[in-house]
Amino acid sequence: MAENYIALDLNDPRTKGIAETISNPTCKKILSLLAEKDLSESDLSSKLSLPINTVEYNIKKLIQSGLIEKSKGFFWSVKGKKIPTYKISNKKIIISPRTSFRGILPAILGSIIVAVGIKFYSFSKTIKQAVQYVAPATDTIEKTIAAAEPSQIVPSLPKIMQSQSPEIWPWFLLGALTAILIILIYNMKGGK
Repeated sequence: MAENYIALDLNDPRTKGIAETISNPTCKKILSLLAEKDLSESDLSSKLSLPINTVEYNIKKLIQSGLIEKSKGFFWSVKGKKIPTYKISNKKIIISPRTSFRGILPAILGSIIVAVGIKFYSFSKTIKQAVQYVAPATDTIEKTIAAAEPSQIVPSLPKIMQSQSPEIWPWFLLGALTAILIILIYNMKGGK
């Protein structure tokens, strides 16, 4: 499905092309004729009393700027050649200065990448710490299982495991929020 608009930044090279096209008197005449009905290059040439190569040149400029497009309709010439017709594009042109939203999206993506990196680093540290506690914890679990009745084994396991792992999610969250804040401040001050 084609988009219903052409969104341009003021620094986009297409903005200059659209401005030149709209300011061209021949392009204006072509646009006003195509607003009434679909026409071919030869039809436009005869209605405007212009050479066909001038009409062809201006049609190329209008197509490049996105103001007109080839229509589905066509007709056959006397020589058996397929002649395309053109129509006005049903698109809105939006020209605006660069918005800060473009700076926010990379900031959020960058912060997510940094946050995942921090989480991976802290998770690997936690795994290393857990490996250090496996042997003593295994001994404690084996002794608890050997000495206890079956009804006492299950409630005591979470207490043993909980005592061995530190809480790091608050530090992860703090790091992620700090990274987002730093990137947003950088983008607001004009960093690219």
